[in-house]
Amino acid sequence: MLLNYKKYLFVACVAALASCGKYLDRPTPDQAIGKDQLTDNDIALLLKGTYMSMSGSWPPQSYPMTDIYSDDIISLQGGNPAQFNPQAYEACNPSSADGFGIGRLYIAAYTAIGNANFVIGKIGAPATPAMRQLLGEALVIRAHSYNQLAEVFGGVVLIASVETDIDQIRKPKSTETEVLDQVEKDLEAAIPLLGDFKSPKAASKQAAQLLLARVSLQRGKHARAKELAEAVIGSGKRSLSAGTFSPIFRYNSPASEMVWQMSDGPMPSAYERYGLFSFYSPAPPFLGNGTGLTSMDDVLADSYEPGDTRREIIRKAKQNATGRDVNYMLKYSTDTLQSAAAVYVIYPLMRISEAYLISAEAGARQNVVDVTRYNQLRTARNASPKNAGDFANATAFLAELEKERRRELVGEGRRWMDMKRFGKAEAFLTSKGRNATRLWFPFTDAELLRNPKLKQNEGY
Repeated sequence: MLLNYKKYLFVACVAALASCGKYLDRPTPDQAIGKDQLTDNDIALLLKGTYMSMSGSWPPQSYPMTDIYSDDIISLQGGNPAQFNPQAYEACNPSSADGFGIGRLYIAAYTAIGNANFVIGKIGAPATPAMRQLLGEALVIRAHSYNQLAEVFGGVVLIASVETDIDQIRKPKSTETEVLDQVEKDLEAAIPLLGDFKSPKAASKQAAQLLLARVSLQRGKHARAKELAEAVIGSGKRSLSAGTFSPIFRYNSPASEMVWQMSDGPMPSAYERYGLFSFYSPAPPFLGNGTGLTSMDDVLADSYEPGDTRREIIRKAKQNATGRDVNYMLKYSTDTLQSAAAVYVIYPLMRISEAYLISAEAGARQNVVDVTRYNQLRTARNASPKNAGDFANATAFLAELEKERRRELVGEGRRWMDMKRFGKAEAFLTSKGRNATRLWFPFTDAELLRNPKLKQNEGY
């Protein structure tokens, strides 16, 4: 049976991990791997399956949903209520029938959580450095998945152990505060267990620190956020790239900016049509072979200085649907990144530049205008630095940092949370004819049927 589980690792993990499996439902016993049959030597394989489950299926993570929801990305692409419909997100009106976008995000996150719970429970109290590392990675995966769910839905069902009792699996959601408390608890526990960065394909101490810095900043814990961001920068394990920008997003890139990423592949032969490449890219004849219906906000595109290397990811082209030139965001496109011979794609989870931005913002939110980290990032991007005296006060500096975050992180799923933190989200919703209930997305109708104790978010 051990041989069989290695062959069918991912399927077995999903089936066996009842706590937060695909449907928050019972396991299938005849497909499950007996916990007592596994040894310490098998944990690394189980953890590999946990990483594999994070990406789910297209669209990976919440990038398209939250970015279109925000003011960074504009989409004219249609669909139907039962699928990811960018027009609905453009209107800040997602549908509870959307099992393709929201549903797949939800399933991927809970599958990863269930797998992580199994690994965490199997390891228990780690006796060796190798087991400590694996436990730390599983804790970071669980923390990332729950943080992602909290960002999109607010409060969700919180299960932090392997659970097979259906009455314990089908339960009311915890509050957003309770979920984020668990995220912080997991990350604080993971940091001393983890070794320093070795590869962006696995969680490291720096990945845990940067994720905790992100969560701390969002929760208003500014001193802690700055401390963690500075620890990531000070480790020297990752560094900003100078002179170029787009190679950062290539698979096996020589750039040293990725702190943690998901990798997906090998891709089908129609590599350039896959996932976010097709979604964000211009329509043919450009290599991305996208629909050409999803473009970048013009004000944002025009905010880059002429020599800014981040302009490499912007391409102005005619949009067939509107007959006008629009700005396309090519972070994920073969038009600028890599050939079809590179059969793996990546999705950034965290980059070192975010640590610089968090440090600067956390200081400003403590009424300190320190342009050091801001200027280091700007200099690496060949953009002009500024003096502290250029900003009247910390509020003015925060306004500039918000703009810099948009320029740096566009298309990486951060903007909607930034809009909440900078107080821009509710006014934006009002401009779309919505109200504060749209700060969070709805649970899918299918999930509400699977878990009758799960209460729909207000307003849907």
